[in-house]
Amino acid sequence: MSEPLSSLQPDRLMQHMQALCKGIGARPACSPQERRAAEYVQIILRSVGVEQIAVQPFRSHTTLGAQMLPVLALAALATLTSAKTRLNRLRAAALSALSAFNLHGALSAKPPFFQPLIALGTSQNVIATIAPRSAIKRRVYLIGHLDSSKQRFLLPPALPELLKPLATLGIGALFLNALVQARRAFARKARRGLWDALLAALSLGALIAQLNDERQPFVEGANDNASAVSVLLGLAETLSLAPLEHTQVNFLFTGCAEVGGIGMARYLEQFQPPRFNSYFIAFEMVGSGNLCYVTKHGVTAFGEYAPDPDLLALARRAAVQHLQVAGREMLSLDELAVIVRMGYKGLCLAGYDQEGWLPHWHRAEDRLERIQAGALSRAAHFGYTLLQEIDRSAPAD
Repeated sequence: MSEPLSSLQPDRLMQHMQALCKGIGARPACSPQERRAAEYVQIILRSVGVEQIAVQPFRSHTTLGAQMLPVLALAALATLTSAKTRLNRLRAAALSALSAFNLHGALSAKPPFFQPLIALGTSQNVIATIAPRSAIKRRVYLIGHLDSSKQRFLLPPALPELLKPLATLGIGALFLNALVQARRAFARKARRGLWDALLAALSLGALIAQLNDERQPFVEGANDNASAVSVLLGLAETLSLAPLEHTQVNFLFTGCAEVGGIGMARYLEQFQPPRFNSYFIAFEMVGSGNLCYVTKHGVTAFGEYAPDPDLLALARRAAVQHLQVAGREMLSLDELAVIVRMGYKGLCLAGYDQEGWLPHWHRAEDRLERIQAGALSRAAHFGYTLLQEIDRSAPAD
């Protein structure tokens, strides 16, 4: 029998990376490649002795553009239809408010109201469970998504530090335009001017940029997020050999995370896991750079979210044994947004580069060749230490 922690060593984790990135390649949401990744996960789980495995199919849209393009088209339409009549101005106000609301939702991992109309593909979550040695006192859900994204120059832009102010400005400008057009509808004299021209240019520019993003190729997705899948497979092998004492560990290999966290939302909606004594830990892009537990997330000032304080305290305790791991705020939009919005306790472990950004986020260079085997192993070992801290903190009888 192998040592439990041997599955967390760099060479073992890189075997999974090789299979996912080179054996399968890019894994678009709802694609045959995403399905092959789900099948690979099941094969590995069974081979290491995990018996309780389930597959949850669900419907989803297949690209972020299916959600973003209608929103940006509405924004552009709102600026172009604010003519002189009261009805047109009221229509422009309503369209602008609707586009602002949905843009905020898209940048906060919330599905649009028209999601059933664009859910034209089929995806799946793979769910595995390892029971504890004794009575269950706590449940932990480890999350890594199977799909990979297109290359995107809007999320993030070439200068990532501009993403949050630009996204916040865009949402704010659309809400402001709704107020401006509503006020104009009841004004005696209201003329189109510089505000209208500026907003029209910005809306059309954003629409064109989003169309350009939709023309980009899908990336290999080594760091985002084959790295998390590999780490979870390593942890599953470790825990199958040495389960925790009082903590049930559930592995969630989710689909369609890159189109708005749809797989995570569908899991929570269908299974409604208990909120009491349950923790969710999302792994994001942990195969390159340094490792952190994220203390605050968000890509707009209107959509910031934070981890559970108790889980954050346990991560700080685990970091005492891993001095290279620390807490930090990150410019990110991940499945923890869905978890927090739906009332669950969670935390995200993420990688970051020398400039403090997610490494190779939505870029063509996100390939296996950029993965650092040591970073993978560091994330796996820290995850294991955090699980032990959670298990030790389980409530007494």
